[in-house]
Amino acid sequence: MECYTDYDFCKATQTLNLLLIQKRPKSFDPQWIEHHDRYLYKYLSRHVKTETGEVDWDAVTTALERRFQKRWYWYRKRKAITSMPYENKEELDLVLASFESKLYTALVPQNEKDEKIQDKIFIRLVRASQKGNILAQKKVIEWLTIIVNEWIESSSSLVKWKGYPGDVIERIQGCIRCYRYTGTFIGYVYKTFQYSARGLRSTCSLNDRVGKGTKTRIDYIIQE
Repeated sequence: MECYTDYDFCKATQTLNLLLIQKRPKSFDPQWIEHHDRYLYKYLSRHVKTETGEVDWDAVTTALERRFQKRWYWYRKRKAITSMPYENKEELDLVLASFESKLYTALVPQNEKDEKIQDKIFIRLVRASQKGNILAQKKVIEWLTIIVNEWIESSSSLVKWKGYPGDVIERIQGCIRCYRYTGTFIGYVYKTFQYSARGLRSTCSLNDRVGKGTKTRIDYIIQE
């Protein structure tokens, strides 16, 4: 459970932003923060926590200026550690319980505030997945499959994915593995599908409608 107030958290991230502006590091990590401002580091490590008791560096980095988000080095240092798959329902339940009244935002966010909560939920689950929690990964895949399929139906830039339903889950798994600390997770997934759609060949179904009428391609083939 987050134990910091919005005011204190805002003040802490502003302090970190100013520190980064002053020092202009090419990259930084928790050790860099501790070296340059040990009081700030103590505050973040003691009060900005996830449900499982780890420091919530995602909350910290997403509150920074975009240019500094890209310089965050913590994940690149940790990614060499191979996570062994495990099943921990308690860990999954802790994440879901902390957003109990807002779980609807995972699939149907109503406004910008809901979208931010949606992203927090997914990032929490993605981090658990990256540690190896199979149950958390299954939940992310389940929800994202619904979201991505809705995008494919409604977005012209993703329409090519209609011909590759079997590859959707594989692409989602890739997003879970590769997500770092650069912007929203949902935005990252959308961009991944959008960019990868450019390399897909267009496919069509004989059941697709032709023009604005009710006839499909198979109707015209039969007539011929």
